[in-house]
Amino acid sequence: MKQRLVTGLIIALIAVPPLVLGGFPLLLLVFAVSGLASYEILAVRGGKISWGLVSFLFASTLVMYLVPIDFYIPAIIAFLIVLFVIHIFTKEISIEDLSYVFVMTMILTLAVKGIIHIYNYGGLVMIYVALACFGCDTGAYFFGVFFGKHKLIERISPKKTWEGAIGGWLTGAVASYAFAMIFIPNMFDPSVILFSSLTLPIVAQIGDLSFSAVKRQYHVKDFGSIFPGHGGVLDRVDSLLFCLMYFHAILLFIEVVVII
Repeated sequence: MKQRLVTGLIIALIAVPPLVLGGFPLLLLVFAVSGLASYEILAVRGGKISWGLVSFLFASTLVMYLVPIDFYIPAIIAFLIVLFVIHIFTKEISIEDLSYVFVMTMILTLAVKGIIHIYNYGGLVMIYVALACFGCDTGAYFFGVFFGKHKLIERISPKKTWEGAIGGWLTGAVASYAFAMIFIPNMFDPSVILFSSLTLPIVAQIGDLSFSAVKRQYHVKDFGSIFPGHGGVLDRVDSLLFCLMYFHAILLFIEVVVII
């Protein structure tokens, strides 16, 4: 537990300043995470890693990060076609892995797209989303360690418990809602803040379980080993990727339906 806490503190010290400052520091953080995540997406399958394919996934993420929302669907279609071309003419992606690589890359790019959208509302809103996510992760860990008795979904994640899941949801919801009421009380309608605070921790746990299912499928414990006690980049940001996508969708919805 000590190693996990120390590593978690170091990660926070590295990640929080760019999240608060935005701009170039955030861009560097996004590039670093995207590059490492692209590698881990492919590495988890086992076998030899093609750096050309890693570079392609990383470049695709950055391209879809930069393209306007109106061109996003054409970019996705082009990416899918190129994946099939790679499968047809090389042995770097099997037909079994093609859908996995596509879905994981889409999760990564939609999350990165979410960062851009969320930052239109300021760095404090990004902190709000991150707090809902990591507050849930932290609460789930400690509630699970000290009170966990009833298994949640043992076939996917044997160590997760209902007590941890409920405790994580409660911690993430309370922490994010309190933060929003103090620092961004007038940013959104109160009902939006309440709804987001209640649902973001649930989405965070869905993301965590989804990535756990991927690891079970490929018979690995972690996506990587860059963070002692935490595994790889994807092990650390799995729930955050889902939260970024989800809050991105919430913002798109309220911008269309509601006048903020």
